[in-house]
Amino acid sequence: MGNKKSLTYLISKFAILELFFLLFMILFSYVLLDVLINNRVVYPANYAEMNSDTVKYEFLKENWEIDKIPFFYEYQLRDNGEIIQNTIDERYNQKISEALQKGKSSKDQIIGSDVFKAFKNGNKDLIIKYKISAIPSNPNVYKIIRNFELVFFISVFCLWLIGFIYLISNLTRELRSEIRKISRANYNIEKLQLEFEIEHSDYTEISGVLDSIDRMARSLKESLEKQWNMQMTQKEMIESITHDVRTPITLIKGNIELLKEDQENVLERAEDALNGVERLESFLKKLNEFSDFMESPNEVVSKEVLDYWLKIVTSICKLKGFSISILSYDASNIKLDKNAISIAIQNLVNNAIENSPVGSTIFIGFYDYIDDYTIVVRDQGDGFNNDILYDVREKFVSTKMYDNNVHGLGLSIVAKILETNKGQLLLNNCDDQGNGAEVKMVFKK
Repeated sequence: MGNKKSLTYLISKFAILELFFLLFMILFSYVLLDVLINNRVVYPANYAEMNSDTVKYEFLKENWEIDKIPFFYEYQLRDNGEIIQNTIDERYNQKISEALQKGKSSKDQIIGSDVFKAFKNGNKDLIIKYKISAIPSNPNVYKIIRNFELVFFISVFCLWLIGFIYLISNLTRELRSEIRKISRANYNIEKLQLEFEIEHSDYTEISGVLDSIDRMARSLKESLEKQWNMQMTQKEMIESITHDVRTPITLIKGNIELLKEDQENVLERAEDALNGVERLESFLKKLNEFSDFMESPNEVVSKEVLDYWLKIVTSICKLKGFSISILSYDASNIKLDKNAISIAIQNLVNNAIENSPVGSTIFIGFYDYIDDYTIVVRDQGDGFNNDILYDVREKFVSTKMYDNNVHGLGLSIVAKILETNKGQLLLNNCDDQGNGAEVKMVFKK
């Protein structure tokens, strides 16, 4: 900022340049006129006045001839009051009369006054008219340029005007160049092309505007990204809830069907159905609030939280005809999103069931280590296909293209939940023969 200049400096610089140029043109015109006079190209303004006495002297001679009058004089010759020869315009008749009476008269003008002088020689009168102005020394040039000073000053003014326009055009060009920087930045913002590199200016005012536009562009970009992320989050939330709500619906429908057939375990079946209803209510609450399911407050992984998770797993396995085996049941001081992790466990168990033979066992373990807390889900199916073992976490990536097992959206939702809870998803097979898949959710402490 220390090297930047103000627009006032720019305008002042051009104003000073114009002032110096004006002074130069005045000096130049003076020197040029002086050179023309010294080289007898032009006679000085008082030349005709000085030579008027010479004309009078020659007129008083007996052998005087009218051709002896210099070319820069207009004249009127009278004999006994009658005009013999005349080159003076009739509009000056009054001034001629004054000159005849007084010997001299004049007519003031902006440039070069007209002077009339009358000389008498016997019955003859000679009236001469001349201009107090510089006179071209060449008669032919004089015929073209009678008022030399007017032409001279107009020519000098035209030269000054050309220089003035040149200086103004340079100033305008520089100002336009600076303003175009603002226009280009505004155009990029208008077209939502917010990745543009802001231009720099050497002038404080323009630089301030460009900096403001840059901040506005960055703020707009952040706002649009936030809005886009919010929309994507909302879309993912709806997708995940639509996917996950199938499990509690299946629990409710399955247990209602079992109620019709199994009258002895009414309370147990009703409790499972009620659990499904409660989970449906929690999903509907998330939709009603229209917030991301990762934003719930975290809770310590206590025995009550483990019981809540295990209750979900047990209900799913019991309905689908699978056994459940608990590998480990460690509580922990780590804080996790209880509801979000329950959705992740539900998806992993559903995937395990879908890829295991009916009647087999689903294994689940909760391990509390020094550096992390790990939840493990294993099945007794064919395991992951090695060709897609590292791609199966991507949304809608399915093993169906390789076999009849489908993992689909479930693992994508799990990966999203783990990302929010600072966790990591690890996929492995239990052995090299593909006897069962193992999925670990590892949460760093």
